[in-house]
Amino acid sequence: MLSFDVVDWTGFALFLEEYGGFLRKYELVWILGGDVDEEQGVESIEKITSLVADAGGEVTGTDIWGKRALAYPIKKNSEGYYLQANFEIDGPQAQDFERAIYADQSIIRHLLVRDENPVAIADEEPED
Repeated sequence: MLSFDVVDWTGFALFLEEYGGFLRKYELVWILGGDVDEEQGVESIEKITSLVADAGGEVTGTDIWGKRALAYPIKKNSEGYYLQANFEIDGPQAQDFERAIYADQSIIRHLLVRDENPVAIADEEPED
C-alpha cells in the first residue's frame, strides 16, 4: 500500500510574504550578427542590463567574448558576436525577461541558464 506525506507549506508561504521570495542567479549568453562591432556589443549589454533592472533584478557581471565563427549558419550569418551576462532576478520575472530577449531582432541566438541555488530576498531587516 502506498502512503504519502502531507506537506504543510504555511511556514514557507509566511516566509515568502515576509521576505518577498527568492532571487535566482542566471547566466545569459547571446549572439549578435557577425556585422556587429564592439560599440554595438556594448549597447546590447546596456539593453540587457536595462531589461534586468526593469524586471527588478541586478546584473552581477558582463563579458564580451567577441566575434567568432559559427559552427553552422544562423539566420544567414557565418560569424557571430558573443556576449555574456550574469544576473540575479526573481524567478517569475525571468519568463518575461526571456520573452523580451526573443523580441530583440538583433539577437540571433541565446541561452539562458539558471543556477540551482537561489538567494533569499530581504526587503528589510527583520525586527527582533
